[in-house]
Amino acid sequence: MLSAAAVAQSAQPAEIAAWQARAAAVTIIRDEWGVPHIYGKTDADAAFGMLYAQCEDNYWQVEESAVRKLGRLAELYGEKELGSDASMAVRQTAARARQAYREGPAGLRQLCDAAAAGINYYLHTHPEVPRRLLTRYESWHLLLQPAPDGANHGITAAERRRLGLGGGGAGGEGVEGWEQQQESGSNAIALAPSKTTTGHSLLLINPHVGFFGDNQRYEAHLVSEQGLNASGFAMLGQFWIWSGFTATTAWAHTNTAADYDDVYQETFDHPKDSTLYCYGRGYRRAVVWTDTLAYQTPAGQQRRVYRFLRTHHGPAIARRGAAWLTVRGATESFGRYAWQAWLMSKAPTLARFKAAMNQRQLLSNTMFADARGNIAYWHGNAVPRRDPAFNWTQPVDGSNPRTEWRGRHSLRSLAQIVNPASGWLQNCNSTPFQAAGPGSPEPGRYPAYLAYDPQTFRAVEAVRQLGTAGPLSPEGLWLLACSPRLPMYAAWLPQVLAASDRQLTRRPELRAELQAVTDTLRRWDCRSGVHSRATTLAFAWGQQYSAYLNQLFPPTVPYYAPGIAAYLHGLQLPVSDSLAVAFLRSAAAELTARYGSPWVPWGEVNRLQRIHSSGSQEKFADSRPSLPVGSFAGSAGSLFAFRTRPEKAQQRQYGIGGNTYVAVVELGPRVRARSVVNFGQSADPASPHYFDQAPLYATYQLKEAWYYQQDVLSHARRSYHPGQ
Repeated sequence: MLSAAAVAQSAQPAEIAAWQARAAAVTIIRDEWGVPHIYGKTDADAAFGMLYAQCEDNYWQVEESAVRKLGRLAELYGEKELGSDASMAVRQTAARARQAYREGPAGLRQLCDAAAAGINYYLHTHPEVPRRLLTRYESWHLLLQPAPDGANHGITAAERRRLGLGGGGAGGEGVEGWEQQQESGSNAIALAPSKTTTGHSLLLINPHVGFFGDNQRYEAHLVSEQGLNASGFAMLGQFWIWSGFTATTAWAHTNTAADYDDVYQETFDHPKDSTLYCYGRGYRRAVVWTDTLAYQTPAGQQRRVYRFLRTHHGPAIARRGAAWLTVRGATESFGRYAWQAWLMSKAPTLARFKAAMNQRQLLSNTMFADARGNIAYWHGNAVPRRDPAFNWTQPVDGSNPRTEWRGRHSLRSLAQIVNPASGWLQNCNSTPFQAAGPGSPEPGRYPAYLAYDPQTFRAVEAVRQLGTAGPLSPEGLWLLACSPRLPMYAAWLPQVLAASDRQLTRRPELRAELQAVTDTLRRWDCRSGVHSRATTLAFAWGQQYSAYLNQLFPPTVPYYAPGIAAYLHGLQLPVSDSLAVAFLRSAAAELTARYGSPWVPWGEVNRLQRIHSSGSQEKFADSRPSLPVGSFAGSAGSLFAFRTRPEKAQQRQYGIGGNTYVAVVELGPRVRARSVVNFGQSADPASPHYFDQAPLYATYQLKEAWYYQQDVLSHARRSYHPGQ
């Protein structure tokens, strides 16, 4: 840990005076939930205040995220993190951030300068806060973002490890990748005035991400005298509102399987020069370089030299047999990505919002609604144009010039819907071709790589409800978003029970073991709830099923591949009678072994507990307070997704991902929003805002998200300038 004296030496008097002048122009108002409403004269003032407030609430994670993206985790945690650091080094994350800052527009550089100053001023005014590694933040640190890792194209963690690379792999490796995608995606629903009881557009913002680490959502409200007035959430360490609302617009993002990166199989077979790789009828020379990475040991810091290479497609990030696998991403500059997100947060109209979207830098889907009654959806954003003759879900031949990109798809050529006749739009990490009911786009009009997404069980439930519901109030939209119905079990459970009936007829000796179990499930309405014993049985069956699929499919199969589709989101149970019943027997036996009985209420098992961070030594514990949660994993179709991680040493299992920040926004003459986060605003266990929103979250309640200054002031608990 670094001393306060070391930190103080890094700031010069003139710089401190500049920070103090900036701080005097910024006012942070904390409401009754600790949410910061940040007011500044300029946009840069707001960025300064945003990072200062984030540091107040969770500096540990701000630093942790920066250290990881800088490729310096091993300096904190030792040799076990060298693979993660090497992954950043081969993708040249730091160099790309420096370049993005140098080449970015002046407005972006001003925002980065101010945001970095906000962190540095926080450290200057809080010498007691531990500095584990970083004593000063540079402007380009705000643009640190890893490049793609190729996981969605079948590259596995094992193949990366052959080059000494770690990290990555989430969201792309077979069945486990599917489950992670469902809990690390999002829901978004937009309703036109014709579909609401108030006659105003509504938008549901509902990201599903991890509860710990880089993906934590941070609720904030940014206001400046330069036209900025955006409320919603940011990622820790970033200065813009990623999903949120203004007085006239609201927007949300969901993860997408639109293909924004590609993996190339490169052949190095030159008889004399190992740096030459095949291309066309000849060879090209790879760029080869070395990087020295530091790591901490009990004896002090040690260093290891890595050798990396890149072709014209991108860095080599894996080995498959004799071939090198390189990856290319559509968004090469995170600066342009950040600038587009900033412009979207200031757009007062659909036309201005589309103009920002037309920069085509984002790697996500976007849902939109405005006060004029417009609703819109774009599937993907930064999508390269390719030759559709190739299978882009897997590595393609890097030596074939036909696999080169042909520019980028225009915004108008993406799958999209504006003001559908149905009056509603939904995306639950799902296909755009059912996003608006009968008025959805026709898949035949688009190349496959624009939308590999399946129709997820969450989307099945959203479409079912939206297609039959009458006009909805904001409260009605929230009730829809909290639906406890699990469409996977609604589709599969009757088939499991029929299989069990057939098995019991053939093998009556199983009746004593299974009859009570099947009777319990037969009475179940396929809705999760804290008091439901059938929900616990269904979860245990699903765990057995997932384990079977992980053996059945290799990790090189992307979750959206046709061969795996029926097993993950098909309406027909894709296993035999004997397997379906075997899973049920194993589920009941495991529950009995763990709890002494298969009749365990779901709320006794499924819990919400806050720990400091997944990177700390603090672990979940049954002895510590926690709250029951009735929701279920999103892979089964739970719109309110709640993913847990069973612990061998614990009776209960605790949430690690799913619903985080959630908001319902009504875009009337005066915008109104209600929101909740899964824990609370502050990561300090001593803060009243450490876990204060958790009881709301666990019981499906929202709080007011104050927007207008008079309302903010009416509910203010503290008002101050940074540094006070």
